[in-house]
Amino acid sequence: MNYLSNMLKGCVFSLIFALAMPVQSAQLRNALLDHPAPYVALHGNDPVAWQQYDRQAIEHARQEDKLLFVSVGYFACHWCHVMQQESYQDPEVAEVLNQSFVSIKVDRELEPALDSRLMEFAHATLGRGGWPLNVFLTPEGHPIFALLYVPKEQFLEVLRRLQQVWATDPDKIRSLVAREASSVFAETGSNIDVPAMQLIIDSAPAKLLEGADKFQGGFGDQAKFPAVIQLEFLLDQYERTGDSELRDFLEQTLDAMASQGMHDHISGGFFRYTVDPGWEIPHFEKMLYDNAALAAIYIRAAKVLDHQDYHQIARRTLDFMQDYMWLDQAFVSSFSAVDDQSIEGGHYLWEREQLQKILTEQEYKLVADLWGLDRPDELEAGNLPRWQLSVTEHARKSSQPASELLEVLDSARRKMLEVRKLRSLPVDDKLVAGWNGLALTAFTLGVIEYDDESYRQTASSLGSFLRTKMWNGERMTRALAKGHPHGTVSLEDFAYVAKGLWDWAQISGDQADQRAAEAIARKGWQVFYQNNAWYLEDNSLLVPPEGSELVEDGPTPSPSGVLIGVSFDIASTVKDEEWLEAIHAALNRGQRQMSGAPYWFVSQMRALQTALDAQASISTLE
Repeated sequence: MNYLSNMLKGCVFSLIFALAMPVQSAQLRNALLDHPAPYVALHGNDPVAWQQYDRQAIEHARQEDKLLFVSVGYFACHWCHVMQQESYQDPEVAEVLNQSFVSIKVDRELEPALDSRLMEFAHATLGRGGWPLNVFLTPEGHPIFALLYVPKEQFLEVLRRLQQVWATDPDKIRSLVAREASSVFAETGSNIDVPAMQLIIDSAPAKLLEGADKFQGGFGDQAKFPAVIQLEFLLDQYERTGDSELRDFLEQTLDAMASQGMHDHISGGFFRYTVDPGWEIPHFEKMLYDNAALAAIYIRAAKVLDHQDYHQIARRTLDFMQDYMWLDQAFVSSFSAVDDQSIEGGHYLWEREQLQKILTEQEYKLVADLWGLDRPDELEAGNLPRWQLSVTEHARKSSQPASELLEVLDSARRKMLEVRKLRSLPVDDKLVAGWNGLALTAFTLGVIEYDDESYRQTASSLGSFLRTKMWNGERMTRALAKGHPHGTVSLEDFAYVAKGLWDWAQISGDQADQRAAEAIARKGWQVFYQNNAWYLEDNSLLVPPEGSELVEDGPTPSPSGVLIGVSFDIASTVKDEEWLEAIHAALNRGQRQMSGAPYWFVSQMRALQTALDAQASISTLE
């Protein structure tokens, strides 16, 4: 986090809450009506004069010398909808915003690099992040203040005080936040210190487990996220070492995610996270990137840990993606947490009386016992199914054959699914390049493991889509919304698409996929790796961004780590020694970051381990 020093933060916050005279300004009109991206279009009727994130809006702010107000959210975000209803649809709030700010509404899925930059600032100044992510910037693009969801009156207070301080002394604000981007890092050689790097990797699992919940699985002791990238790394290390502590933690976490509220037991698929440490109550949005990553890890874990039930979870997740997320040769971005009645989770929840009407007495009794659906309503629209008792345990307890119980359960599930199909659930139908690259990797694993023809057809169609619709041989498209390109392409698009196509090419044998993967990977290095630093985007509309030696892992894998890893595989295959030297030099970076905070750099360490293993293999042959 390197945007502001502590002194600078204190100065900016003090100035923000100083008193001065308001400023008068010209007004714009809301430019979002009928935007093809669903989240952006949701704000098309707000009284706020929202602008799209483009050069025209930035130039207007500079000409008028107005602060930029950039509000980032996404379609499936519950609190984004709440803040819209409370603040952005309120005439009083709109009047202040329209008078003194240039307001820009951003879909984080269209602008991942901008979202990452502003989120970094939020973490540096607030100590936390999330969405809606609201950041005020100077007209030149320097961030000065961030806030997440706040109620209307608190938001109005911030707006008015920012309005006042900018009118009083804008040059002082500029001088406090102005900075020069410094992203030139010293050269590193391509000769990797194998013992030192291996020691960093070998010591990382113990450090990750320091933050693990040893009682309920996962990391942390509050809300629980799947942390798939970290679990993949620990699965790698268990496969290498057979460490029983790693196995216990992996099983505990994977079992909890699959059996409790993060997993949809009716249609399959996973929610984004749970709001409690016991994995019981989810935040009900479903994201493509989560389901792709979770399908992949359950496939691997089923083999590595010899858990046949994980195969069932993996297949149900792939099937969910096929049945509900597939559109026009690719997968949509997400399903909203809020149903068409503005009820969070309403699509997935059940009330006791409703179940008793649609199920037989035997079916109701079984789902009540197995899924705890006879408990008092926990949420506004009822309860969410989650396993309280396994079928095997119930069979032993009731002296009924497990096979009969499974038949009854399947009948109940089908009836519940039919009822749920009658409920409307808003969908963000953008087709995002990078996330579909992750999905292609997942379905490639599905084809390898299950030899399923439908998975093969999906992977083939998706690979063709990425290679021909999202890549023109020179440029990548970030997303298609209603068939038209939108958003700013980022490093993650190049990394995830290159990996997806390369993975698929290894089993499809399609040379076109392999050539495209190589071209995309090479272009990714050319565009996003400069002066030994990684950049998330090219030609930012704001002040030049700072580069990073390593890009952190987040909800999705580090794009630099993924690109380095797939590039190593490609360069090794095509025997490009010059490229391999550059890759080794990039892997030779970040020892301090990886050693000090391994949780955030496991994608880099996974790529590094692949290179170390290859080097050891060569040494053995020699």
